[in-house]
Amino acid sequence: MPGKAAGRAAADLPWLCPTTDSLIALADAPASAVGLSDADPALAIFLLRFAQPAAEPDAFGFAPGALFSASLPAAAAAYLTATRAGVLPTRTTTYSRVREVSDRAGQLAARIADATRLAPPPAAATVARLAPLGWYGVLAADPDAAGDPLADPNHASRPAEVQSRVWGLDQAAVARRLASRWRLPAWVATTVGCLTLPLRVAGPLVPYRDLFAIVQLAVMEAEAATTSFGLTHGADRAALLGRLRVDPDTLAPHEPAAGPQPAAAGSGLDPDPHRVPLVRNLLRMAAESRRRNGPALVARLEEQVDHLHRVAAELGEQAGARLRDAKLAGLAELAAGAGHEINNPLAVISGTAQRLLRWEDDPDRRDSLQVIVRQTHRIAGILRDLMTFARPPRPHARAFTAAELLAALTTELSGLAEDRRALLEVEESPAGIMLEGDPGQLGEAVRAVVRNAIEASPPDGWVKVAVASPDDSCEVTITVEDSGPGLSGEVAEHAFDPFYCGRSAGRGRGLGLSTAWQLVRQNGGDLSYQPDADSPTRFVFTLRRAVGVDILALRSA
Repeated sequence: MPGKAAGRAAADLPWLCPTTDSLIALADAPASAVGLSDADPALAIFLLRFAQPAAEPDAFGFAPGALFSASLPAAAAAYLTATRAGVLPTRTTTYSRVREVSDRAGQLAARIADATRLAPPPAAATVARLAPLGWYGVLAADPDAAGDPLADPNHASRPAEVQSRVWGLDQAAVARRLASRWRLPAWVATTVGCLTLPLRVAGPLVPYRDLFAIVQLAVMEAEAATTSFGLTHGADRAALLGRLRVDPDTLAPHEPAAGPQPAAAGSGLDPDPHRVPLVRNLLRMAAESRRRNGPALVARLEEQVDHLHRVAAELGEQAGARLRDAKLAGLAELAAGAGHEINNPLAVISGTAQRLLRWEDDPDRRDSLQVIVRQTHRIAGILRDLMTFARPPRPHARAFTAAELLAALTTELSGLAEDRRALLEVEESPAGIMLEGDPGQLGEAVRAVVRNAIEASPPDGWVKVAVASPDDSCEVTITVEDSGPGLSGEVAEHAFDPFYCGRSAGRGRGLGLSTAWQLVRQNGGDLSYQPDADSPTRFVFTLRRAVGVDILALRSA
């Protein structure tokens, strides 16, 4: 064709045809297609056109399973059948020189993106490799005319003018037309179409300015180190460096790109798939196979989505537990300070009232003073509980049997259970289960929870306590269940908060669960509310198991 028609012909190309090896991989090993696209710009463009993009905010990748879609090999087979145009002359000198620039630009763009963290490195590398889109189009449309502008001595200083005179359109105009007609993603199309504009001008035209700046700087550096193709002729290097604030070491030359590097060993087949007739049939068979196996693929993807949801739920529970622990730790610090500050004036009030009471003869005033003394004693008791929650005594850990803890529990609370007409069932602890911790503090914690359970149970209700520990576990669980009404969602969220006003009636005055949680935590365990369908009120202690202890020796001691 006449040289001046090369640009127009390039802009009218229906596609750029991937190489034979790329199409075979697309049909036979789709998972490798993204990696192969680094060495085949036609395959990269094909995937950007026809693979389903990822949903926002990840605008730079492909949707899960997109490369396994039946539409990809079907579309490739249809284009191979419909046209012989769009094949890149991979064995020509001009193509090799263009690829040398694009490969170097892709490597540098990935480094800049990684260093600045302003864009995903794979996306920056992809766009940088596609920066010579206009050159690729002319190479595919007219290989003979593609290199003509480079022979013009004015090309280095006026590339757009020379390219327009030789091809009819300059490479940027060809790139913009192809990106628009092929409906490339905006982050690709706007970047490759505006690379000749300075940053201050291109800014309003590109949706991803940082990505644009990274790619433009990478391509500019690559052209400076190899051959100038006029890709970034109007760019302002100082403005790019000012925006990106990139370390000069990042721009320092690494190993020079020695022409296009294949992503994997080639098959030895002719790069032009039109000369390998079996490729078309392979693509069609792959498309048909994926259509038949589509339901199985969907099922696998759905299982993966289910797994991701389970992981997200587990992470949410862990985050909630950490938030609760941090909140209670903060409340403990506040309680310690407040308890100390209140105790001092309370002692003054109590002492003054008692002194006045010794000299008071009026019966009414004596009654009033006695009320003051009783209430100060009550406040002092609350403060003692508060200080126990805030700063419990240092635990004196030792090994002891779970049966020892349960026996003390039955002895101390069976009377309360009878008074409340509640059946207290304490299962016998499996033989040999040993706990590690302060028996006094852990016993107090378990008693506080069981006492709350007895008080919350309705008349003729029940409270069950059970111990369990698998042989290979380093933990022991003590489960406390009751037949009470359970806790609402909001109350359960604040179950361990001291003095939470929404706590269910009969669950104590507000410090029992809080202090129990604190005592268990400082002994290396945990206390949590874990209701289930059979028992709406269920608290679980997770305690340390003592290992390597001779239980017979312990009993004889």
